Amino acid sequence: MQPQQRRRVSVTATTSDPFDGIVRLVLDAGRFGFGLDQLSMTTHSDGNQTIRMVLEVQPSADCADLTERLSRHPAIMDLRVAELSRETYSQPAVASSQPANGRTLP
Repeated sequence: MQPQQRRRVSVTATTSDPFDGIVRLVLDAGRFGFGLDQLSMTTHSDGNQTIRMVLEVQPSADCADLTERLSRHPAIMDLRVAELSRETYSQPAVASSQPANGRTLP
């Protein structure tokens, strides 16, 4: 029997504390056994930041459960999880047209 392929999900979180927000999300993703494919952060004029992560998760992972598990920290003001279609994540990455204050971490 072939092992099931992991799925990819996009996590978008809003935080007022970028260091606490990123650290907690990345640590939780690692603790839950998810793979980290992409991580970026954009700073908005209101001082809040949007963190976007693309995670590789188990085939049985539920987006509502992932949202609940990752949004439990006080630094996270809003969090949304959406499954990426195979077509979406098989395409090569495209440079963002966002303002220069957007940051992409390797």
